[in-house]
Amino acid sequence: MERIWVRLALVILLVSASGILISTILSIKEMQHHFALYVRDVNEVHKQDLVKMLADDYTIHQKWENSAFQKLEAASQLLGLQIMLYDEHLQLLRSFGDTLAVTMTGGDDKLTQIVEQGKVVGSLRIHFTNTGTTFLEEHFQIAHTNAMQWTMLALFIIVCLVSIVTAKRFTKPIVTMSEAAVKVAKGNLSTRIIVPPGKDELTSLVESFNNLVNSLENQEDLRKRLTSDVAHELRTPLNTLLAQTEGMIDQVWEATPEHLEAIRAEVLRLIRIVSDLDQVMQAEAGAMTISQEKVDMGILVEATVASMTAAFQQKKIALSSEVQSDIGVLGDEQRLAQVLSNLLTNSFKHTESGGKVLVTVQKAGAFVEIQVIDNGSGISPQDLPYVFERFYRGDRSRNRGRGGAGLGLTIVQGIVEAHLGEVLINSKVGEGTVAMVRLPAIKEAGQEK
Repeated sequence: MERIWVRLALVILLVSASGILISTILSIKEMQHHFALYVRDVNEVHKQDLVKMLADDYTIHQKWENSAFQKLEAASQLLGLQIMLYDEHLQLLRSFGDTLAVTMTGGDDKLTQIVEQGKVVGSLRIHFTNTGTTFLEEHFQIAHTNAMQWTMLALFIIVCLVSIVTAKRFTKPIVTMSEAAVKVAKGNLSTRIIVPPGKDELTSLVESFNNLVNSLENQEDLRKRLTSDVAHELRTPLNTLLAQTEGMIDQVWEATPEHLEAIRAEVLRLIRIVSDLDQVMQAEAGAMTISQEKVDMGILVEATVASMTAAFQQKKIALSSEVQSDIGVLGDEQRLAQVLSNLLTNSFKHTESGGKVLVTVQKAGAFVEIQVIDNGSGISPQDLPYVFERFYRGDRSRNRGRGGAGLGLTIVQGIVEAHLGEVLINSKVGEGTVAMVRLPAIKEAGQEK
């Protein structure tokens, strides 16, 4: 299997090598072009110097003497030139330098006139020869080309090393994450990846992966807990029913009204658990049936409080309400009454004798806020984030005097969200709990839509 770092390294290497090669070729070509211009300018300077020298010599002698020929011979040997001197009638006076070299390399057929006091006294034709010895100019060109080639090779090696190191460094989190994903797929939800330093996309990707695995681990824990809780909730009444039924069959117990009533209570308990589960499933699937009618929340709260006052008085808990009049919402009256009943039941179970429970209803902008405030035992910070989970109860002992099946708040959340509202729980251990339900208020006549 081709590794991702190999592919990334090849891409970096290809791009870098292409850039180095193009830069080297362009540099060599540019150098050759400018060096050719330099050689041309140097030769032109040599030519002008020779013409000036010959003009000065002719001015002194007023004819072509051996001194001029000696100077041309020396220049020919020193500069590697093949020089031909013509008189004013373009008759060849003498040739200096290697004639064979001229035949081999060619030359400049352009004649350069020698002018003395406005009069043409002769002409020069200069050929640049190559006697087999490399000129300094050619040495410079070769040295430059070789230097560029060696530089290109050195850069290529550096790019190879940097590409491999960089590709491995950048792909290491991805490779590690791929290996971790395989472990997670096999069920190892304790897998985590060390977050690389920095704040780039790779760091964000690793953090997201760790958060995802953490969420999966939490969901798996909740799933196991749900399975255990469902089994626990159903096992107790079923075992009770089985024991009582077998006792009657074995004639240990008589089928008295008291025994039959105990069996009926367990059956009703099973029916209630199944009904609550059905409501939870409907809420989570978005299939809960909600009627749309105007509900006066003040009247609904007062009616619910009145129906539960006797139970609170029996436990010596002060239950009161503070409501604003004529505050309406659009929804299902029975479902909303169930929300209030579940919240008040929770407060009843977790508030000791002599405590207080207050229910308030007020308008808050475009929403209606219903609060159930108690000074009960409160909820621990560790349990607070999970109070809406199915079958979740902070009371690990599962004392039924303090808690039911653990579906009440789950049902509350489902009903409230079906009414396009939200439910919030704030609590402190030993101080009490505030459960707030926010529902969209009905817009009054003349109010902006």
